[in-house]
Parts: sequence; C-alpha cells; structure tokens
Amino acid sequence: MKMICYRIVALFCLMAILDACAPTRAVLPLCYKENQISASVGGPLIHYGNNITPVPYTTVTYSRGISDSTTVFASIHPTSALYGNLQMEIGLNKYLINNDSAKFAITVAPTLNILIRDTLKRVYPQIDFNFIKRNPLNDNYYYLGVCNWFEPATKKINGEKQANIWFPSPQAGYVWNTKKGLMLQAEFKYLVPFRRNDIGPVEYVKPILPYGGMGIYLGVSYKF
Repeated sequence: MKMICYRIVALFCLMAILDACAPTRAVLPLCYKENQISASVGGPLIHYGNNITPVPYTTVTYSRGISDSTTVFASIHPTSALYGNLQMEIGLNKYLINNDSAKFAITVAPTLNILIRDTLKRVYPQIDFNFIKRNPLNDNYYYLGVCNWFEPATKKINGEKQANIWFPSPQAGYVWNTKKGLMLQAEFKYLVPFRRNDIGPVEYVKPILPYGGMGIYLGVSYKF
C-alpha cells in the first residue's frame, strides 16, 4: 500500500509538470500601466480511444506593465481546481533586448509555480526565455523559446535521490493582434523531451518514444 501511494504521488507530480505548462503569458512586455486579461485552453496531446486530443487545461492570467520593459502577472488554473488541485503562478516578463528597428526582442520570465493538493505543497521555480520576431507589416509576431521548470526537492516522495532537477520544454508560438486590443495566441510545446513518460492513466503523444509529450495551446487576451 505504501508503494502504491508513492507511485500515485509521483505520477501526480509528473502530470503536474506536464499539464501545468501554460502558454507564455504576456509574450511581449506591456507598456507602463497597461493591463491585460488572458485565458487559454490546451495541454498535452493524449490518445483518447482511436483519437488524439489535447487535454482541455485552462489558465486565466492578469498582467500589468510596471514599466515599459517589465510586466508582472498572476495566473490560476480553473480546470485543475475542479479536481482538487490548487495551481497558480506569479512572475514577471522583462526585455533583455528590444530592437525596434530590426523588429526583434529577447525576453526573460522568472516565475514561481505554486501547487497544493491535500497535504502536498510544492513551489516550482520556472524561468522562460523567448526570442520574438515582429512582422514589419502589422502588429503580429512569432516567438521561439524554452520553458524551464526546476525541482527544488533533493529527494523524491519515496526518499530516493532526485535524479532530475531541470525540466526544459522548447516552445514556438504566434500572436495575432487586432486594432481593438484583442489578441489571439497559438503555441506548441515539446514537454520535457528527456523525461520517460510511458506509464500512467493516460497515453501521451510522444515525438520520440518513450520520452516527453507534445502540447498545443490556444489563448485569447484583451489589452487595456
């Protein structure tokens, strides 16, 4: 029974790492005192019967520009909360490089992911890097980057030494801007490409068997 409990908790932590990865929030930092409300749906692709479908994971985010180069944000995951898991994030997104003439930027986004389920309480540091290329003809842009999760615990739930503390997920996305402050976002992630993911209650779609998973996310934002 004890071993079963260890496996359940370990599986839950793995699913949290795979499922909690939301699309990039406020891909480009907002202007000073600018606000943004965002909502997204999507997650890892799984085999469901004879079909392949993304997990309908949801995220709601509020962002605010505290300067023309730095935006702070806070997120909550409604779908996770329905199943008794409290997941939320607080973080910021900041320009490292912003070249207006060449229409490109590089950003960094340090984040704290908070996970609470019954007696399990975890805080996962995360840091994202993105390269953004703006379209010279309009306000749309695409981005390439990597989402980096870190496991702060030195031991697993069963007392074994934690072998991996770094969980990278490469990502690529595109943002469509409208003239009325509405933005649409699509993002693809290759979730934790070196992590074995061949056991569990669901079968993830894996580009390289039996590692990682593929994630697809769609989002909508309103800037004001």
